[in-house]
Amino acid sequence: MLNIKKLNKALLYVKNKDFDSAEKVYYELLRENPNDDTVLSFWGLFNLKKGLFKKAEKILETAYNLKKSPATISALAHTKFMLKKYDDSIILYEELFRFDKDSEKIYQRIIECFKRLEMYNFAGAYCKKYLLVHNNSRHALSLMTQNYMDIGDYKKAEEYCAKTLELYPDNPSSWVNAGFLQELLYCNEEFAQECYKKAIENNDKQAYYHLAVSFQKVGKYREAEDYYKKAIEFYPDDEDAKASLGCLYFAQRLFKKGYEYFIQKNILPDYIHCKNFNTLENGKRLFIIADQGFGDAIMYSRYLLFLKEKFDRIVVQVRKPLLSIFKRSFDGIEFVTEILDQSEYDISMSLSYLPYFLDMDFYNIPYSKGYLKADEQKIKDYKEKYFRNDKLKVGICWKAGDMRIRAAIHRTINIDYFKSLLGIDNVEFYSFQKDDIFNSLEKYPQIIDLSNTFETFDDTAAAMKNLDIMISVDTSNIHLAGALGVKSKLLIPYCSDWRWFDNTEKTEWYDSVELIKQIERQDWFKEVEILTDYVKNF
Repeated sequence: MLNIKKLNKALLYVKNKDFDSAEKVYYELLRENPNDDTVLSFWGLFNLKKGLFKKAEKILETAYNLKKSPATISALAHTKFMLKKYDDSIILYEELFRFDKDSEKIYQRIIECFKRLEMYNFAGAYCKKYLLVHNNSRHALSLMTQNYMDIGDYKKAEEYCAKTLELYPDNPSSWVNAGFLQELLYCNEEFAQECYKKAIENNDKQAYYHLAVSFQKVGKYREAEDYYKKAIEFYPDDEDAKASLGCLYFAQRLFKKGYEYFIQKNILPDYIHCKNFNTLENGKRLFIIADQGFGDAIMYSRYLLFLKEKFDRIVVQVRKPLLSIFKRSFDGIEFVTEILDQSEYDISMSLSYLPYFLDMDFYNIPYSKGYLKADEQKIKDYKEKYFRNDKLKVGICWKAGDMRIRAAIHRTINIDYFKSLLGIDNVEFYSFQKDDIFNSLEKYPQIIDLSNTFETFDDTAAAMKNLDIMISVDTSNIHLAGALGVKSKLLIPYCSDWRWFDNTEKTEWYDSVELIKQIERQDWFKEVEILTDYVKNF
């Protein structure tokens, strides 16, 4: 029989953050009740709280198979979410509707899962269900507003935001949404900042972060710095605020000051148990994790070449699309797609921290002429199949992939801006655009779509090496082109990412990449005109 007093004792230890004592009590309970679903459920929650997500998953699945209680289902759903198994999480959250068919929290969590999967239509469908069940709920209205922003329907988003503010004028999340819309729809940073301040007045201290981003976008770094620090003061564990403050310093080439904050980023759940994380001391076997986006992995991979003399063994974990091209390009370094067992390395590190630990600032960036090697046979295969013509060969990519709408929207250009460019005679255009969710190519059938032939970056690289020019927005394609030494034009927004610093024509990262920086935030007409003249006179 379950000893309730002992269970409560364990819960009290957890509450007081005495995890060692709690663990001892749980082991006693497990010896006494090895197949008790309640004990297993609490034991799973304990491991979840400690960040042992895979262990928690295994325990909670056992508890779930014994008894499908609401507490166990909820805990397992959250664990799956933390492990980025959003499909499984959705199924479990939907199962919870059996116990509480009208729960607002369940709707909110399912919508968040669909957003993480970038399945915005499904997220929108659930937003509508949520609103039907909870008519005029401020949370439902806010989520509907956000969903319309996610799919780029800003007018509809504005309509729902206005309705929410009419019903709930003191609702801080609605003021945050209103600020977002002022940024995205009207490029009105002053009004956006007033909205964020209104959210702060209504006790949403997270709005300090949005306020900081807004000031940074218009180059007011001092104000941005103050508000990032204010956000961190209220939320000391906020990794976005710390990383963003670090990037603000990076943008000003304040290398060490930037890393002081950037390096405080929380470790992603997948890597939380990596041994001796982020140190280059006391070990000869190094395990490196490419834990950011594809573009970051390509950009920072150049620093791997400076580690070979320092370590007996270097293993780098990358996502599968990068595996082949990295293996070919970096002799003497091993590449894997899975996390190594702790016995196989002494120390571990994020790839993006290498400049800091190598003490290599942003004034003398190495290997700017290129460092990646494409597959020679694949280059020939692509040439034979797609590039056997006498025309100027131009690659094009117009949309950035990023879950964060604020980042993605400024790095995406409506393909209609390129209409005059795409009409130039004796030029063959090739689409390198993956995930053309707006079906842009249907409007311009003269573009040869290569995206469906790209399974890995090896394929993309081989196609790129056949181009005369690569034209791209700020996405992984431009990093690949630069790392291959392919002549490129990069269109960067008025409020560009930190890595382009204050440059408007050249970048220290890649010699082959030239910048065209947006002059006015509202449109891209002038920049595309410059680009069109360049292609005509190439």
